[in-house]
Amino acid sequence: MSVNAEIVTIGDELTRGEIVDTNSSFMADRLTELGFRVTWMTSCTDDAPDIRAALQCATGRAHLVVCSGGLGPTEDDRTVDVICELAGVPAEEEPRALAFMKDRFARSGFQLTPNNLRQVRVPRGATVLPNRAGLAPGFWIELSGTPLVVVPGVPREMKRIWADEIEPRLRERVKEPPRVRSFHIYGMGESHIDHRLAGLSAEGVSIHYRVVFPENRVKIVVRGPGADERLAALEREVRARLGHHIYGVDGETFPEVIGKILRSRGARLALAESCTGGLAGHLVTSVPGSSDYFTTGVVSYANETKQKLLGVKEETLKLHGAVSEVCVREMAEGVVKLAQATVGVAISGIAGPGGGTPEKPVGTIWLAIAGPHGTRSRHVLYGGDREQVKQVAAHAALAMIYRYWDSEP
Repeated sequence: MSVNAEIVTIGDELTRGEIVDTNSSFMADRLTELGFRVTWMTSCTDDAPDIRAALQCATGRAHLVVCSGGLGPTEDDRTVDVICELAGVPAEEEPRALAFMKDRFARSGFQLTPNNLRQVRVPRGATVLPNRAGLAPGFWIELSGTPLVVVPGVPREMKRIWADEIEPRLRERVKEPPRVRSFHIYGMGESHIDHRLAGLSAEGVSIHYRVVFPENRVKIVVRGPGADERLAALEREVRARLGHHIYGVDGETFPEVIGKILRSRGARLALAESCTGGLAGHLVTSVPGSSDYFTTGVVSYANETKQKLLGVKEETLKLHGAVSEVCVREMAEGVVKLAQATVGVAISGIAGPGGGTPEKPVGTIWLAIAGPHGTRSRHVLYGGDREQVKQVAAHAALAMIYRYWDSEP
């Protein structure tokens, strides 16, 4: 029997659309990994009647409820008060959280005001979940026989309490957690992925699709006896059907995978970017230790820079333009020479919204990679907005690095 979980997030800033509710997505992902079935996710205002209604509804139909928000020091932070009312218990100051708060304020030279004490209150009898990343503790209490887990709304604090206190407790309650594998895919649309994976669903097996622009994710969840063996067999089948479009699994990112490839080969990378304005370099250097393999990034936005730094010929620009196969090949070869790198990748395109022509519409992208196995080029046409075109171009550059050695001699 599946164990249903619900998530309630509290805050006017959520219902007014001022911030994106990332807490729900994080908690839902972790609960699913643990084997819970998340059936509802509700956001409500800071008004006490709304909080009361949301919690009563959730605890009345779920086996577990996780709630975030409303544990701060201000008058509109009412979560503790509402839960105390529903549980029929008073609120109490949590001694360890209070001592930590007093010490932090004293060391910082701040005056402790009465409303600060609201942050360290918990319902009497609740299990306290220490907050090692902030001031307000979380807590675990039962309402009408349903476990209710409450954490601060600040994502950094919520995640710390989740890792330290909540997930270990939930793991103890799950007898047979599902086996999960997430495949990260680039260069294939969601409908094509679904078509290739047709027929893999079975009893105890579910397949989930998600777009993380400009990539796609496929998650395989296997429940029941022999889950490890069945997941291993499914992974072999998924890899056989999707091939090199799968660049990584689970927590791996595209830049991390590229870094592993470059590091394993002792290769040094240089980038020459035009329309992306350094975005590809940003992705590459988002990985700690990327200095092991990334040497130079040139943002050659102007044609003069392409000529002076990268050696692009004047006649190339006159005859073919900056957004052309000839130009990006010269850019890639030029940045290899400039940086004395192993491989160089060049990007040039028309990100829009203006600048397009019938021959080269907005979304036209040319890429090239130069290195020990010669120079290769690629053309991409993507009809999105400016930011999407830049993202597609930067990721396409990573894909060229990823596949460069596939057909090496």
